Amino acid sequence: MPIASGLIALAVLWLVRPVWHGFAMFLWTSPIVWLPPVLVLAAAAYLLRRSRRSWTTLEDLKQGVRPPAWLAAFPVLAFVLLLLGGSLQGPLVGRAIVKATDYEPVDGLPAGGLVRLVPRQVAEQNASSAFNSPTETLTDFRITNTPHGLEWTALRTPQGAFRTFTKKSQGLVVLDAEQTARSLRQVDARFNTAPGLQITDNLRWRLLKRRFLIRLEDPVGIETPDGPRIMVPYLKFKGFLVRRPVLGGVFVVSPSGRIEDLNPSEAARRPELVRTGRIYPDTQARRVQDAYQYDKGLWNAWFVHENQTQITDTETNRQPYLVDFPKLGPQWVTVAEPYGRASAASAIFLTDATTGRTRIWRVPRRTSLSGNRRAIQAVRAVSIPGIDFGDGARGSGNFRVVEPRPVFVRGRLVYLSSIIPNSANAVSKTVVVDAESNKLVAIFDNDRDPQAEEKTRRYIATGQVPGGAEAADTAPPPDAQDPTATATATPTPAPSGAASGKPADVRRRLDDVIRRQQELLQEVQRLRDALGRPT
Repeated sequence: MPIASGLIALAVLWLVRPVWHGFAMFLWTSPIVWLPPVLVLAAAAYLLRRSRRSWTTLEDLKQGVRPPAWLAAFPVLAFVLLLLGGSLQGPLVGRAIVKATDYEPVDGLPAGGLVRLVPRQVAEQNASSAFNSPTETLTDFRITNTPHGLEWTALRTPQGAFRTFTKKSQGLVVLDAEQTARSLRQVDARFNTAPGLQITDNLRWRLLKRRFLIRLEDPVGIETPDGPRIMVPYLKFKGFLVRRPVLGGVFVVSPSGRIEDLNPSEAARRPELVRTGRIYPDTQARRVQDAYQYDKGLWNAWFVHENQTQITDTETNRQPYLVDFPKLGPQWVTVAEPYGRASAASAIFLTDATTGRTRIWRVPRRTSLSGNRRAIQAVRAVSIPGIDFGDGARGSGNFRVVEPRPVFVRGRLVYLSSIIPNSANAVSKTVVVDAESNKLVAIFDNDRDPQAEEKTRRYIATGQVPGGAEAADTAPPPDAQDPTATATATPTPAPSGAASGKPADVRRRLDDVIRRQQELLQEVQRLRDALGRPT
Protein backbone atom coordinates (compact mmCIF):
# COMPACT_ATOMS: atom_id res chain seq x y z
CA MET A 1 0.00 0.00 0.00
CA PRO A 2 2.72 2.58 0.83
CA ILE A 3 4.42 1.76 -2.47
CA ALA A 4 1.19 2.31 -4.41
CA SER A 5 0.57 5.61 -2.60
CA GLY A 6 4.08 6.74 -3.40
CA LEU A 7 3.67 5.87 -7.08
CA ILE A 8 0.39 7.77 -7.24
CA ALA A 9 1.99 10.81 -5.59
CA LEU A 10 4.87 10.72 -8.07
CA ALA A 11 2.42 10.49 -10.98
CA VAL A 12 0.47 13.52 -9.71
CA LEU A 13 3.67 15.50 -9.23
CA TRP A 14 4.74 14.68 -12.78
CA LEU A 15 1.38 15.74 -14.23
CA VAL A 16 1.62 19.14 -12.52
CA ARG A 17 5.38 19.50 -12.99
CA PRO A 18 5.25 23.11 -14.29
CA VAL A 19 4.09 24.11 -10.79
CA TRP A 20 7.37 23.09 -9.17
CA HIS A 21 9.57 23.92 -12.15
CA GLY A 22 11.34 26.73 -10.25
CA PHE A 23 12.53 24.43 -7.48
CA ALA A 24 13.58 21.76 -9.97
CA MET A 25 15.58 24.32 -11.95
CA PHE A 26 17.37 25.46 -8.81
CA LEU A 27 18.51 21.90 -8.20
CA TRP A 28 19.39 21.43 -11.88
CA THR A 29 21.26 24.68 -12.48
CA SER A 30 22.86 25.41 -9.10
CA PRO A 31 24.60 22.25 -7.80
CA ILE A 32 27.51 24.43 -6.67
CA VAL A 33 25.11 25.96 -4.12
CA TRP A 34 23.36 22.94 -2.63
CA LEU A 35 25.48 19.84 -3.36
CA PRO A 36 28.51 20.56 -1.07
CA PRO A 37 26.27 21.32 1.98
CA VAL A 38 24.23 18.16 1.34
CA LEU A 39 27.41 16.06 1.14
CA VAL A 40 28.69 17.54 4.40
CA LEU A 41 25.39 16.79 6.18
CA ALA A 42 25.37 13.27 4.76
CA ALA A 43 28.89 12.73 6.10
CA ALA A 44 27.77 14.01 9.50
CA ALA A 45 24.83 11.60 9.54
CA TYR A 46 27.13 8.69 8.62
CA LEU A 47 29.60 9.54 11.38
CA LEU A 48 26.77 9.92 13.90
CA ARG A 49 25.44 6.50 12.96
CA ARG A 50 28.89 4.94 13.36
CA SER A 51 29.31 6.51 16.79
CA ARG A 52 26.13 4.80 17.97
CA ARG A 53 27.47 1.37 17.09
CA SER A 54 29.58 1.49 20.27
CA TRP A 55 26.37 1.07 22.32
CA THR A 56 26.82 -2.67 22.78
CA THR A 57 25.19 -3.34 26.18
CA LEU A 58 21.77 -2.73 27.69
CA GLU A 59 23.38 -0.42 30.23
CA ASP A 60 24.81 1.71 27.38
CA LEU A 61 21.36 2.06 25.90
CA LYS A 62 19.83 3.04 29.26
CA GLN A 63 22.45 5.65 30.09
CA GLY A 64 22.73 6.96 26.55
CA VAL A 65 25.89 8.24 24.97
CA ARG A 66 26.09 11.73 23.62
CA PRO A 67 27.45 12.06 20.10
CA PRO A 68 30.95 13.51 19.80
CA ALA A 69 31.00 17.28 20.24
CA TRP A 70 32.96 17.78 17.04
CA LEU A 71 29.95 16.61 14.98
CA ALA A 72 28.30 19.97 15.71
CA ALA A 73 30.83 21.57 13.36
CA PHE A 74 29.32 19.81 10.35
CA PRO A 75 26.01 21.78 10.22
CA VAL A 76 27.99 25.01 10.65
CA LEU A 77 30.30 24.00 7.82
CA ALA A 78 27.30 23.13 5.63
CA PHE A 79 25.78 26.57 6.24
CA VAL A 80 29.07 28.30 5.39
CA LEU A 81 29.36 26.27 2.18
CA LEU A 82 25.78 27.22 1.26
CA LEU A 83 26.57 30.93 1.61
CA LEU A 84 29.88 30.56 -0.20
CA GLY A 85 28.34 28.65 -3.09
CA GLY A 86 25.54 31.19 -3.46
CA SER A 87 27.98 34.10 -3.59
CA LEU A 88 30.39 32.40 -5.99
CA GLN A 89 27.86 30.96 -8.40
CA GLY A 90 27.45 34.12 -10.51
CA PRO A 91 31.19 34.76 -11.03
CA LEU A 92 31.90 31.07 -11.64
CA VAL A 93 29.13 30.82 -14.25
CA GLY A 94 30.43 34.00 -15.87
CA ARG A 95 33.94 32.57 -16.00
CA ALA A 96 32.57 29.34 -17.51
CA ILE A 97 30.75 31.34 -20.22
CA VAL A 98 33.95 33.23 -21.05
CA LYS A 99 35.98 30.03 -21.39
CA ALA A 100 33.35 28.51 -23.69
CA THR A 101 32.87 31.61 -25.87
CA ASP A 102 35.11 32.80 -28.68
CA TYR A 103 35.04 36.60 -28.51
CA GLU A 104 36.20 37.41 -32.02
CA PRO A 105 38.16 40.69 -32.11
CA VAL A 106 37.41 43.04 -35.01
CA ASP A 107 39.52 45.93 -36.28
CA GLY A 108 36.71 48.36 -36.95
CA LEU A 109 33.03 49.05 -36.65
CA PRO A 110 30.45 48.08 -39.28
CA ALA A 111 28.90 50.94 -41.19
CA GLY A 112 25.28 52.02 -41.12
CA GLY A 113 22.62 49.76 -39.74
CA LEU A 114 18.90 49.98 -39.13
CA VAL A 115 18.10 51.12 -35.58
CA ARG A 116 14.79 51.87 -33.93
CA LEU A 117 13.68 55.48 -33.65
CA VAL A 118 10.84 54.77 -31.20
CA PRO A 119 11.99 53.89 -27.66
CA ARG A 120 10.30 51.08 -25.83
CA GLN A 121 8.58 53.34 -23.30
CA VAL A 122 6.98 55.37 -26.07
CA ALA A 123 6.00 52.24 -27.99
CA GLU A 124 4.23 50.77 -24.96
CA GLN A 125 2.44 54.01 -24.18
CA ASN A 126 1.36 54.69 -27.79
CA ALA A 127 0.21 51.14 -28.43
CA SER A 128 -1.78 50.96 -25.20
CA SER A 129 -3.45 54.33 -25.77
CA ALA A 130 -4.45 53.41 -29.33
CA PHE A 131 -5.66 49.89 -28.54
CA ASN A 132 -9.42 50.17 -28.33
CA SER A 133 -10.58 47.07 -26.49
CA PRO A 134 -12.27 46.80 -23.07
CA THR A 135 -11.63 43.04 -22.87
CA GLU A 136 -7.94 42.79 -23.82
CA THR A 137 -4.62 44.18 -22.69
CA LEU A 138 -1.24 44.31 -24.44
CA THR A 139 1.65 42.29 -23.03
CA ASP A 140 5.14 41.12 -24.03
CA PHE A 141 6.38 44.13 -26.03
CA ARG A 142 9.38 43.09 -28.11
CA ILE A 143 11.40 44.60 -30.96
CA THR A 144 11.57 42.48 -34.13
CA ASN A 145 13.11 42.83 -37.57
CA THR A 146 10.74 42.48 -40.53
CA PRO A 147 10.84 43.01 -44.31
CA HIS A 148 9.35 46.47 -43.59
CA GLY A 149 12.02 47.38 -41.03
CA LEU A 150 12.10 47.25 -37.26
CA GLU A 151 8.73 46.91 -35.55
CA TRP A 152 7.42 46.58 -32.02
CA THR A 153 5.04 43.69 -31.43
CA ALA A 154 2.82 42.85 -28.48
CA LEU A 155 0.43 40.02 -27.67
CA ARG A 156 -3.27 40.64 -27.11
CA THR A 157 -4.10 39.02 -23.78
CA PRO A 158 -7.57 38.63 -22.23
CA GLN A 159 -8.16 41.10 -19.41
CA GLY A 160 -9.69 40.14 -16.10
CA ALA A 161 -9.61 37.00 -13.96
CA PHE A 162 -12.71 35.45 -15.56
CA ARG A 163 -11.62 36.01 -19.17
CA THR A 164 -8.13 34.59 -18.63
CA PHE A 165 -9.78 31.27 -17.77
CA THR A 166 -12.47 31.28 -20.49
CA LYS A 167 -11.14 33.24 -23.49
CA LYS A 168 -8.22 32.97 -25.90
CA SER A 169 -5.65 35.45 -27.15
CA GLN A 170 -6.93 37.22 -30.25
CA GLY A 171 -3.59 37.90 -31.96
CA LEU A 172 -0.94 40.60 -32.09
CA VAL A 173 -0.49 44.32 -32.50
CA VAL A 174 2.37 45.77 -34.55
CA LEU A 175 3.83 49.27 -34.13
CA ASP A 176 6.31 50.77 -36.59
CA ALA A 177 9.58 51.35 -34.72
CA GLU A 178 10.96 53.71 -37.39
CA GLN A 179 8.10 56.22 -37.44
CA THR A 180 7.57 58.38 -34.40
CA ALA A 181 4.04 59.15 -35.54
CA ARG A 182 1.84 56.43 -34.09
CA SER A 183 1.19 53.64 -36.59
CA LEU A 184 -0.61 50.72 -34.93
CA ARG A 185 -1.79 47.66 -36.81
CA GLN A 186 -3.77 44.72 -35.43
CA VAL A 187 -3.16 41.17 -36.58
CA ASP A 188 -6.14 38.93 -35.82
CA ALA A 189 -5.50 35.30 -34.95
CA ARG A 190 -7.09 33.20 -32.22
CA PHE A 191 -4.21 31.66 -30.24
CA ASN A 192 -5.36 28.66 -28.22
CA THR A 193 -2.07 28.74 -26.32
CA ALA A 194 -0.59 32.07 -25.26
CA PRO A 195 0.88 33.96 -22.30
CA GLY A 196 -1.69 35.26 -19.85
CA LEU A 197 -4.11 32.38 -20.35
CA GLN A 198 -4.67 30.17 -17.33
CA ILE A 199 -3.84 26.57 -16.44
CA THR A 200 -3.51 24.21 -19.41
CA ASP A 201 -3.88 26.91 -22.09
CA ASN A 202 -1.02 28.90 -20.63
CA LEU A 203 2.01 29.07 -22.92
CA ARG A 204 4.53 28.37 -20.16
CA TRP A 205 2.53 25.35 -18.95
CA ARG A 206 2.36 23.81 -22.41
CA LEU A 207 6.03 24.38 -23.22
CA LEU A 208 7.29 23.01 -19.91
CA LYS A 209 5.19 19.91 -20.55
CA ARG A 210 7.22 19.44 -23.74
CA ARG A 211 10.62 20.12 -22.16
CA PHE A 212 11.03 20.40 -18.42
CA LEU A 213 14.67 21.08 -17.51
CA ILE A 214 15.01 24.26 -19.58
CA ARG A 215 14.75 28.00 -19.02
CA LEU A 216 12.16 29.74 -21.16
CA GLU A 217 13.12 33.17 -22.49
CA ASP A 218 10.72 35.97 -23.39
CA PRO A 219 7.90 35.12 -25.85
CA VAL A 220 7.83 37.21 -29.02
CA GLY A 221 4.95 37.71 -31.40
CA ILE A 222 6.08 37.55 -35.03
CA GLU A 223 4.53 37.57 -38.48
CA THR A 224 5.40 34.87 -41.00
CA PRO A 225 4.15 34.06 -44.52
CA ASP A 226 1.92 31.43 -42.88
CA GLY A 227 0.42 33.89 -40.41
CA PRO A 228 1.30 35.11 -36.92
CA ARG A 229 3.29 32.92 -34.57
CA ILE A 230 4.62 33.10 -31.02
CA MET A 231 8.34 32.43 -30.81
CA VAL A 232 9.98 31.35 -27.53
CA PRO A 233 13.73 30.63 -27.37
CA TYR A 234 14.87 28.40 -24.51
CA LEU A 235 18.15 27.66 -22.78
CA LYS A 236 19.69 24.41 -21.63
CA PHE A 237 22.62 24.00 -19.27
CA LYS A 238 26.06 22.42 -19.55
CA GLY A 239 28.64 21.57 -16.90
CA PHE A 240 28.71 19.66 -13.62
CA LEU A 241 29.08 21.76 -10.47
CA VAL A 242 29.14 25.01 -12.45
CA ARG A 243 26.42 24.92 -15.09
CA ARG A 244 26.34 27.58 -17.81
CA PRO A 245 23.35 28.43 -20.03
CA VAL A 246 23.48 27.87 -23.78
CA LEU A 247 20.85 28.22 -26.48
CA GLY A 248 18.89 24.97 -26.50
CA GLY A 249 16.38 25.72 -29.23
CA VAL A 250 13.26 27.65 -30.20
CA PHE A 251 9.59 26.88 -29.75
CA VAL A 252 7.29 28.15 -32.50
CA VAL A 253 3.61 28.19 -31.51
CA SER A 254 0.84 28.48 -34.11
CA PRO A 255 -2.68 29.82 -33.38
CA SER A 256 -4.09 26.27 -33.40
CA GLY A 257 -1.83 25.34 -30.49
CA ARG A 258 0.63 23.31 -32.58
CA ILE A 259 4.14 23.58 -31.12
CA GLU A 260 7.32 23.17 -33.15
CA ASP A 261 10.47 22.39 -31.18
CA LEU A 262 13.47 23.43 -33.29
CA ASN A 263 17.09 23.04 -32.32
CA PRO A 264 19.38 26.01 -33.10
CA SER A 265 20.55 24.66 -36.46
CA GLU A 266 16.98 23.90 -37.56
CA ALA A 267 15.84 27.38 -36.55
CA ALA A 268 18.76 28.92 -38.45
CA ARG A 269 17.49 27.23 -41.63
CA ARG A 270 14.11 28.96 -41.35
CA PRO A 271 14.36 32.35 -43.15
CA GLU A 272 11.18 33.71 -41.56
CA LEU A 273 12.73 33.14 -38.11
CA VAL A 274 16.23 34.35 -38.99
CA ARG A 275 14.87 37.63 -40.33
CA THR A 276 13.23 38.49 -36.99
CA GLY A 277 16.53 38.65 -35.12
CA ARG A 278 14.95 36.81 -32.20
CA ILE A 279 16.38 33.27 -32.43
CA TYR A 280 19.26 34.13 -30.10
CA PRO A 281 17.58 36.01 -27.24
CA ASP A 282 18.78 39.40 -26.08
CA THR A 283 18.94 38.16 -22.48
CA GLN A 284 21.45 35.45 -23.39
CA ALA A 285 23.46 37.91 -25.50
CA ARG A 286 23.67 40.17 -22.47
CA ARG A 287 24.88 37.27 -20.29
CA VAL A 288 27.66 36.52 -22.76
CA GLN A 289 28.63 40.18 -22.98
CA ASP A 290 28.50 40.69 -19.21
CA ALA A 291 30.68 37.62 -18.67
CA TYR A 292 33.59 39.22 -20.55
CA GLN A 293 34.52 41.00 -17.31
CA TYR A 294 35.94 37.63 -16.19
CA ASP A 295 38.13 37.24 -19.28
CA LYS A 296 41.33 37.52 -17.26
CA GLY A 297 40.07 35.42 -14.36
CA LEU A 298 38.29 35.95 -11.07
CA TRP A 299 41.33 37.41 -9.32
CA ASN A 300 41.59 40.15 -11.93
CA ALA A 301 37.85 40.84 -11.78
CA TRP A 302 37.87 41.15 -7.98
CA PHE A 303 41.17 42.90 -7.26
CA VAL A 304 43.34 43.89 -10.24
CA HIS A 305 40.74 45.06 -12.84
CA GLU A 306 43.18 45.07 -15.75
CA ASN A 307 41.24 45.62 -19.04
CA GLN A 308 38.04 44.76 -17.18
CA THR A 309 34.76 45.86 -18.73
CA GLN A 310 31.40 46.64 -17.16
CA ILE A 311 28.06 47.21 -18.86
CA THR A 312 25.84 49.94 -17.48
CA ASP A 313 22.27 50.88 -18.31
CA THR A 314 20.66 54.30 -18.35
CA GLU A 315 17.06 53.20 -17.72
CA THR A 316 14.88 50.15 -17.23
CA ASN A 317 15.20 49.11 -20.88
CA ARG A 318 18.58 47.43 -20.70
CA GLN A 319 21.18 46.94 -23.39
CA PRO A 320 21.67 45.32 -25.90
CA TYR A 321 19.89 47.07 -28.77
CA LEU A 322 18.86 45.27 -31.96
CA VAL A 323 20.56 46.74 -35.05
CA ASP A 324 20.15 45.30 -38.54
CA PHE A 325 23.41 45.76 -40.48
CA PRO A 326 23.54 45.48 -44.30
CA LYS A 327 26.26 42.78 -44.26
CA LEU A 328 26.15 41.23 -40.79
CA GLY A 329 22.37 41.06 -40.45
CA PRO A 330 20.59 41.53 -37.10
CA GLN A 331 23.01 41.99 -34.20
CA TRP A 332 22.64 42.64 -30.48
CA VAL A 333 24.85 45.69 -29.85
CA THR A 334 26.14 46.75 -26.43
CA VAL A 335 28.59 49.44 -25.31
CA ALA A 336 30.78 48.56 -22.33
CA GLU A 337 32.71 50.92 -20.08
CA PRO A 338 35.92 50.31 -18.13
CA TYR A 339 35.49 49.04 -14.60
CA GLY A 340 35.08 51.77 -12.01
CA ARG A 341 33.79 55.30 -12.19
CA ALA A 342 34.93 56.09 -15.72
CA SER A 343 32.17 56.86 -18.22
CA ALA A 344 34.17 56.23 -21.38
CA ALA A 345 33.51 53.45 -23.87
CA SER A 346 36.08 50.65 -23.64
CA ALA A 347 34.51 47.96 -25.84
CA ILE A 348 31.58 47.34 -28.17
CA PHE A 349 29.99 43.90 -28.42
CA LEU A 350 28.12 42.64 -31.47
CA THR A 351 26.33 39.33 -30.89
CA ASP A 352 24.71 37.65 -33.87
CA ALA A 353 20.96 37.45 -33.28
CA THR A 354 20.79 34.04 -34.98
CA THR A 355 23.92 32.11 -34.05
CA GLY A 356 25.14 33.93 -30.94
CA ARG A 357 28.55 34.53 -32.51
CA THR A 358 30.07 37.42 -30.56
CA ARG A 359 32.47 40.00 -31.93
CA ILE A 360 34.23 42.61 -29.84
CA TRP A 361 35.86 45.89 -30.81
CA ARG A 362 38.20 47.22 -28.15
CA VAL A 363 38.67 50.97 -28.12
CA PRO A 364 42.38 51.74 -28.70
CA ARG A 365 44.19 52.99 -25.60
CA ARG A 366 44.97 56.40 -27.13
CA THR A 367 41.37 56.89 -28.25
CA SER A 368 38.79 58.49 -25.99
CA LEU A 369 35.12 57.75 -26.67
CA SER A 370 32.19 58.66 -24.48
CA GLY A 371 30.09 55.90 -22.98
CA ASN A 372 26.32 55.72 -23.01
CA ARG A 373 25.93 57.49 -19.65
CA ARG A 374 28.14 60.39 -20.74
CA ALA A 375 26.10 60.73 -23.95
CA ILE A 376 22.96 61.27 -21.87
CA GLN A 377 24.77 63.94 -19.84
CA ALA A 378 25.95 65.66 -23.03
CA VAL A 379 22.36 66.04 -24.22
CA ARG A 380 21.09 67.32 -20.88
CA ALA A 381 23.88 69.92 -20.74
CA VAL A 382 22.62 71.66 -23.87
CA SER A 383 19.92 74.32 -23.91
CA ILE A 384 17.28 73.24 -26.43
CA PRO A 385 14.33 75.55 -27.18
CA GLY A 386 11.10 74.20 -25.75
CA ILE A 387 12.80 71.46 -23.71
CA ASP A 388 13.21 71.55 -19.94
CA PHE A 389 14.87 68.43 -18.61
CA GLY A 390 13.91 66.88 -15.30
CA ASP A 391 15.19 64.12 -13.06
CA GLY A 392 11.83 62.53 -12.33
CA ALA A 393 11.13 64.64 -9.24
CA ARG A 394 7.99 66.73 -9.11
CA GLY A 395 8.46 70.15 -10.70
CA SER A 396 11.96 69.35 -12.02
CA GLY A 397 11.13 69.44 -15.74
CA ASN A 398 8.88 67.82 -18.29
CA PHE A 399 11.35 66.00 -20.56
CA ARG A 400 13.99 63.30 -20.32
CA VAL A 401 16.57 61.61 -22.54
CA VAL A 402 16.29 57.86 -23.06
CA GLU A 403 17.93 54.98 -24.91
CA PRO A 404 21.36 56.11 -26.16
CA ARG A 405 21.51 53.59 -29.03
CA PRO A 406 25.03 53.03 -30.44
CA VAL A 407 25.16 53.69 -34.19
CA PHE A 408 28.18 53.48 -36.47
CA VAL A 409 28.36 56.29 -39.04
CA ARG A 410 31.30 56.12 -41.44
CA GLY A 411 33.21 54.02 -38.93
CA ARG A 412 32.57 56.48 -36.08
CA LEU A 413 30.59 55.73 -32.95
CA VAL A 414 27.66 58.04 -32.30
CA TYR A 415 24.71 57.75 -29.94
CA LEU A 416 21.17 58.15 -31.17
CA SER A 417 18.98 59.20 -28.24
CA SER A 418 15.35 60.23 -27.92
CA ILE A 419 13.98 63.20 -26.01
CA ILE A 420 10.53 62.32 -24.75
CA PRO A 421 8.00 63.89 -22.37
CA ASN A 422 7.75 62.42 -18.88
CA SER A 423 4.42 60.92 -19.97
CA ALA A 424 6.31 58.95 -22.69
CA ASN A 425 3.48 59.54 -25.17
CA ALA A 426 5.65 60.83 -28.03
CA VAL A 427 9.16 61.37 -29.35
CA SER A 428 9.82 65.11 -29.31
CA LYS A 429 13.31 65.07 -30.76
CA THR A 430 15.99 62.64 -31.87
CA VAL A 431 19.51 63.77 -31.01
CA VAL A 432 22.88 62.52 -32.17
CA VAL A 433 25.98 62.71 -29.94
CA ASP A 434 29.44 62.09 -31.37
CA ALA A 435 31.28 59.73 -29.01
CA GLU A 436 34.74 61.13 -29.79
CA SER A 437 34.00 64.82 -29.23
CA ASN A 438 31.10 64.29 -26.77
CA LYS A 439 29.21 67.00 -28.71
CA LEU A 440 25.79 67.04 -30.30
CA VAL A 441 25.91 66.49 -34.04
CA ALA A 442 22.27 67.13 -34.91
CA ILE A 443 18.81 67.47 -33.46
CA PHE A 444 15.90 66.17 -35.52
CA ASP A 445 12.56 67.75 -34.63
CA ASN A 446 10.14 64.83 -34.65
CA ASP A 447 7.44 67.01 -33.08
CA ARG A 448 7.51 69.58 -35.92
CA ASP A 449 9.23 68.11 -38.97
CA PRO A 450 7.36 65.30 -40.80
CA GLN A 451 10.62 64.39 -42.56
CA ALA A 452 12.65 64.01 -39.38
CA GLU A 453 12.71 60.19 -39.50
CA GLU A 454 13.83 60.12 -43.14
CA LYS A 455 16.58 62.65 -42.42
CA THR A 456 17.76 60.60 -39.45
CA ARG A 457 17.99 57.44 -41.54
CA ARG A 458 19.79 59.30 -44.32
CA TYR A 459 22.33 60.64 -41.84
CA ILE A 460 23.01 57.14 -40.49
CA ALA A 461 23.43 55.75 -44.00
CA THR A 462 25.58 58.53 -45.46
CA GLY A 463 27.10 60.41 -42.56
CA GLN A 464 25.91 63.70 -44.05
CA VAL A 465 24.82 66.05 -41.32
CA PRO A 466 21.81 68.18 -42.34
CA GLY A 467 22.75 71.77 -43.03
CA GLY A 468 22.60 73.99 -39.95
CA ALA A 469 22.61 71.07 -37.53
CA GLU A 470 26.33 70.84 -36.77
CA ALA A 471 27.84 72.49 -33.72
CA ALA A 472 30.14 75.44 -34.38
CA ASP A 473 33.19 73.77 -32.84
CA THR A 474 32.60 70.36 -34.38
CA ALA A 475 31.39 71.27 -37.85
CA PRO A 476 32.18 68.57 -40.42
CA PRO A 477 33.98 69.41 -43.65
CA PRO A 478 31.83 70.84 -46.47
CA ASP A 479 31.70 67.55 -48.39
CA ALA A 480 30.10 65.86 -45.37
CA GLN A 481 27.23 68.33 -45.22
CA ASP A 482 23.88 67.96 -46.89
CA PRO A 483 22.82 71.45 -48.07
CA THR A 484 19.34 70.27 -49.07
CA ALA A 485 18.39 68.87 -45.66
CA THR A 486 17.15 70.87 -42.72
CA ALA A 487 17.18 70.25 -39.00
CA THR A 488 17.29 72.24 -35.84
CA ALA A 489 20.71 73.81 -35.42
CA THR A 490 22.62 72.25 -32.58
CA PRO A 491 22.40 74.70 -29.69
CA THR A 492 25.21 75.33 -27.26
CA PRO A 493 24.93 75.70 -23.53
CA ALA A 494 23.82 79.22 -22.65
CA PRO A 495 23.18 81.04 -19.41
CA SER A 496 19.61 80.97 -18.21
CA GLY A 497 17.61 83.80 -19.75
CA ALA A 498 20.17 84.61 -22.46
CA ALA A 499 18.56 85.77 -25.69
CA SER A 500 21.36 84.75 -28.01
CA GLY A 501 21.13 82.80 -31.21
CA LYS A 502 19.29 83.13 -34.50
CA PRO A 503 16.03 85.14 -34.64
CA ALA A 504 14.04 81.95 -35.21
CA ASP A 505 15.54 80.41 -32.06
CA VAL A 506 14.77 83.54 -30.06
CA ARG A 507 11.17 83.52 -31.29
CA ARG A 508 10.79 79.87 -30.33
CA ARG A 509 12.15 80.58 -26.86
CA LEU A 510 9.77 83.51 -26.43
CA ASP A 511 6.85 81.38 -27.56
CA ASP A 512 7.84 78.72 -25.06
CA VAL A 513 8.09 81.26 -22.21
CA ILE A 514 4.68 82.69 -23.12
CA ARG A 515 3.14 79.22 -23.25
CA ARG A 516 4.49 78.32 -19.82
CA GLN A 517 3.28 81.62 -18.35
CA GLN A 518 -0.18 80.99 -19.75
CA GLU A 519 -0.23 77.51 -18.22
CA LEU A 520 0.87 78.99 -14.88
CA LEU A 521 -1.92 81.60 -14.97
CA GLN A 522 -4.47 78.92 -15.78
CA GLU A 523 -3.28 76.86 -12.82
CA VAL A 524 -3.51 79.90 -10.53
CA GLN A 525 -7.05 80.55 -11.71
CA ARG A 526 -8.03 76.93 -11.02
CA LEU A 527 -6.62 77.21 -7.51
CA ARG A 528 -8.56 80.42 -6.87
CA ASP A 529 -11.74 78.79 -8.11
CA ALA A 530 -11.12 75.82 -5.81
CA LEU A 531 -10.67 78.13 -2.81
CA GLY A 532 -13.91 79.93 -3.62
CA ARG A 533 -16.05 76.78 -3.64
CA PRO A 534 -18.06 76.04 -0.49
CA THR A 535 -16.86 73.04 1.52
